[in-house]
Amino acid sequence: MAEDFGRRLPYLLRRVTGALSQRLDEDLHEFRLTQSQLSALALLSVEPEGLSGAELSIRSGVTPQSMSAAVGGLADRGLIVRTPHPTHGRILVCRITPAGTDLLERVQRTTRDSSRYDAGLSAAQQEQLRGLLTYMMRALDLYLPAPDAPDPQIE
Repeated sequence: MAEDFGRRLPYLLRRVTGALSQRLDEDLHEFRLTQSQLSALALLSVEPEGLSGAELSIRSGVTPQSMSAAVGGLADRGLIVRTPHPTHGRILVCRITPAGTDLLERVQRTTRDSSRYDAGLSAAQQEQLRGLLTYMMRALDLYLPAPDAPDPQIE
């Protein structure tokens, strides 16, 4: 008997991520940010030496073209600065500015304090899901900003 496609992980994950993505877009609208721009700011906030557009693209899981547009918009607003790489003249290194840090903190407060993203899961369920998703990301060789996150107890 064929498996019900409605129970397949890719389908379930796509539906959940689609709904959460739509909610995040709604919340980011007031800050005039896209998800790629938010990702760039968050990544740059923990990388004091800065990152290239290519590194931001890979770590964010978006195309180089999308990240280029995102970075351009952030630079136009003074939320990041781009400077030539010290040894690779054609590479521009992006760094977050104080204005970018301030905006990121405001966005994170808004999204962290919102129950719009927890889908009614308890704190324990959220932690369990976080562990499972982290495990999946490692298995899929995806960038994780917190490499020391514990592995879940998978039964």
